[in-house]
Amino acid sequence: MHSRKSIWAVALLALSLCLAGNQAVCQGQTHKSSGDTKPVGVGMVALLATPQRYEGKIVRTVGFMCVEFENDALYLHEEDYRHGLHKNSLALRLSESQRKQFKGLSLKYVLIEGTVYANGPEQTDLWSGAIGNITRLEVWPADRGAVPHQ
Repeated sequence: MHSRKSIWAVALLALSLCLAGNQAVCQGQTHKSSGDTKPVGVGMVALLATPQRYEGKIVRTVGFMCVEFENDALYLHEEDYRHGLHKNSLALRLSESQRKQFKGLSLKYVLIEGTVYANGPEQTDLWSGAIGNITRLEVWPADRGAVPHQ
């Protein structure tokens, strides 16, 4: 009788974890190694809402980029930039050479790949998080027929 109760308890625990959103348990997956560098495709809304979920992960997303003095950021929409809605953006951690390199892409929609930092830039909560260690950055074309390969 005890073994039957134990089986039910384990089954209920597994079901509870699945319902709570623990997909790794449901799918029998293990943690990915830190050497896995393939970016995770994720929308800006998810990044802005729960940056902690992507902490330290390499992601690929699309947003409106601004590169300007003390305001390097990736916004959800151009209007968010125009109206100064910084909480609808992620700060960009750019080196000085990257700032020069990416300046030509400022005020355009871009596809970006980089590492998420949930706490944003040091000593500020102006943005909803940050993206650094950028490995890919290119214009996101307005013509949907010319969308770059993700």
